[in-house]
Amino acid sequence: MTPPPTPAAPTPTGAHPVRVLVCDDDARITESLVEALAQEPFVVESTGRAVDAIQKVMRETYHAVVLDLKLPGLGGLDAIGVIKRIDQNLPVIAMTGYATYETEQAARAAGIFYYLVKPFALQELTEAVRAAVRARESGKTRG
Repeated sequence: MTPPPTPAAPTPTGAHPVRVLVCDDDARITESLVEALAQEPFVVESTGRAVDAIQKVMRETYHAVVLDLKLPGLGGLDAIGVIKRIDQNLPVIAMTGYATYETEQAARAAGIFYYLVKPFALQELTEAVRAAVRARESGKTRG
């Protein structure tokens, strides 16, 4: 059995930082997403592979995951199921540049919180992450 994720260390005010994980294999996209989310009061980590994202979710506590659906190796759609088995209340925001009705339905069936079609406005991403964090705190993480 996998040990529970490690809670984030409290901030000097005693509140836990809001932690977001971004997973996309395109370094330019990842950099843009991390930069946009870092403007919020979020601690943002990133990786380019779904397997690495899953390992991070196993070790750490996140408030939201932003996950590309088309990744090398293990795809994002398969990763959603694994992430949800690790932490069923962790909101996953799926993003794709290859949107189809079937892909969106499969992602929703896997339990995503929000579905973003590339290219999207960074403001839409930050609003989705804010909503995901609020949902995690209230226990309502399915979109």
